[in-house]
Amino acid sequence: MRLQIFTLMFMITLFLGCSESEVDYTITEADKKEIEALKKNIPLILANEGWEAYEKTFSKNYKNWHMLGDQVRHRDEYLSLVKQWYDAGNRANDSEVQSVAFIPIAKNKVMYLHKQIERFDLVNTEEKQLSRDIRFIGIFIKEEGEWKVDFTAFMDAPQNS
Repeated sequence: MRLQIFTLMFMITLFLGCSESEVDYTITEADKKEIEALKKNIPLILANEGWEAYEKTFSKNYKNWHMLGDQVRHRDEYLSLVKQWYDAGNRANDSEVQSVAFIPIAKNKVMYLHKQIERFDLVNTEEKQLSRDIRFIGIFIKEEGEWKVDFTAFMDAPQNS
């Protein structure tokens, strides 16, 4: 009986100790600046350095959710849509980022909340929108010593009437 009570007390202590202890993942100021710069430059990398450089900014397991849609796109599908836009001659010409928060979620994995304004040169399109004010939730992962985009969810900021 004593052994059972001791075992039960040990298990409760172990369980409570594990559930109350939080792993303290941190992110350095240098990493924050690197992630912020990467996110700001991604549209410009595509415009100025081309497709291969752009594609390398996304992790192997990248996923995207446009929050107004009901599906998550995997890397190949998402990049295919961007490639069509790019191949049509469209280019970003400016990008601004305003950070909201960096939330470490694992070792070398950070959730990055931010707003981004992108400006475009659009060709062969009836689209009149030359800029987008976008709200992003991004997850960045460090692969082979470099930060890469692992997940994004975004939506355009509401338009004021």
